[in-house]
Amino acid sequence: MKKIIFICLLCFIIDGALLGQNQAKNILGVSAGIVPGTSDMYFDMPFNFWPNRELSPICQVFYARQLTESFRIGSYLEYEKINFTDNVVNDIKNFKRYNLGLNWLGQYPKTSLHLQLGGYFGYGFLRAQNWDNLTGIDLGLIVGPAYERNKFGIALHLHGGYAWYKSSGTPIGVMLYNPKILLKVYYKL
Repeated sequence: MKKIIFICLLCFIIDGALLGQNQAKNILGVSAGIVPGTSDMYFDMPFNFWPNRELSPICQVFYARQLTESFRIGSYLEYEKINFTDNVVNDIKNFKRYNLGLNWLGQYPKTSLHLQLGGYFGYGFLRAQNWDNLTGIDLGLIVGPAYERNKFGIALHLHGGYAWYKSSGTPIGVMLYNPKILLKVYYKL
């Protein structure tokens, strides 16, 4: 019962914040991009090796709230399909990474064309055929140029971060360096 009351109160506060504003402070967007192919992933026991990762597609949907003229905080949902070139991992099919997290961005200068710098922290899981699900955290930095005109915006962001996923089965863990290049399109409400 306490959880239901808390969720209802949270929805009421968010609704009041969304409807009781004069400026466009809510940002909704989508992004698509790539994760370059490298040997940036480590499979722990029983594999103990660094597979060669191919160029992988990644997509993201996000929401942010403009707190000040130069700072925003938000959340995101991310999906990546990971491919490998190694024959050693031929039993791994449909390797996918899902992530839900928080991000924050500052922007400078206060012009239409500006630089954005921030970071992200997320929780997610990896899925692969014939493997137990692995869960863990992602964290990293975001940097790139952005252009905003009226209520529309477009940004080209470079994400650089690390992730560590664990399971109680096989494999014990997966570690990865996760560089991403994302083209983001967003709208301010």
